[in-house]
Amino acid sequence: YRFSNGILHGKPIPLARELPYTLFVNDREILSISTLPTHLKELFVGFLIAEGVLVHKSELTEIHIDDPGRLVRVYIDAPDERLNIVQKKGMLTSGCAGGMVFSVQSGLTQGYRQSRSARIKVSSVLARMKELDTFVGIYSVTKGVHAASVADNDSTIMIQEDLGRHNAVDKVAGWCFLNNVSNPAKMVLTTGRITSEVLIKASRSSFPIIISRSSASSMAVGMAQQSGIDVITYVRAGRFNYFSNGGVELINDMEKPVPHDSEISAQP
Repeated sequence: YRFSNGILHGKPIPLARELPYTLFVNDREILSISTLPTHLKELFVGFLIAEGVLVHKSELTEIHIDDPGRLVRVYIDAPDERLNIVQKKGMLTSGCAGGMVFSVQSGLTQGYRQSRSARIKVSSVLARMKELDTFVGIYSVTKGVHAASVADNDSTIMIQEDLGRHNAVDKVAGWCFLNNVSNPAKMVLTTGRITSEVLIKASRSSFPIIISRSSASSMAVGMAQQSGIDVITYVRAGRFNYFSNGGVELINDMEKPVPHDSEISAQP
């Protein structure tokens, strides 16, 4: 039913799908993630990147999606110390209250500081967020998902959606990893809040800047300072907040020049 203009009437209500998938790494059960069942390879690869388990594409030997059984089997040729980072952890819901990063402290201390080589234009920040906000995807139908994107100054490269903002960022990171996209000169954008978990996901994938139309937590901003990642929040109506930590060189290409005294004509 839909209540509108004082009337309760029957109407089909579109909803985003939510399904749990269980991850196995080298035949060891790790956890189940509730997700919008799209781009599952990208989601689980991105999750393992964020945990510090998967570092190089050559380490990923096989990934298999079993949709009927709702199982994801990933085989990785990596050192045991990295494989042991993730243990069986039960269920990770799709909700936005929190994500899961098993090693938050290591995210603070392992040093992902980038050299400041990327030049990002203010006009590009505004344009790429507008493209994310106006993306005609599942959100446009259900209003029930978050989105994340990877972009450069010229265009949005890829947009991914999921029920939770953490999963959407993982899908973007996994897509970049699987498609050999070089992230140090790219920006990652999200429709959700930037929390410490989201910041670590961006950091592990070598993004120099993360941008949100919403807020950031104090912990995320503090971690960004230590990691050398720039943070932009509340990108709305031609405005945003900018926390500069040396991740990129932000170019204000929209600043109007102040006229010199000689250019100002005297009025009678």
